[in-house]
Amino acid sequence: MGNPHTREAFKNAMANFLKRKPESLDDNAVLLELVQESFLLVEMIIELQEQFPIRLSQEDLRAVRTVGDLLQMLIAKTA
Repeated sequence: MGNPHTREAFKNAMANFLKRKPESLDDNAVLLELVQESFLLVEMIIELQEQFPIRLSQEDLRAVRTVGDLLQMLIAKTA
């Protein structure tokens, strides 16, 4: 399932951006329910790309619906 420290770092960064506690970000949580305004979701993705050495394309993000989906995508991009 990838490096747990990387997963934790991504989750902490997401929680910080969303002003939530990391443990409140359940893997099954739908991103658009956590972030009502889609531009904030885009901002979060940009922030993650700036904070970590990764690049995500629109194609990469098409299948991302939940926190767990995004975490898996981020981990896959660091592999």
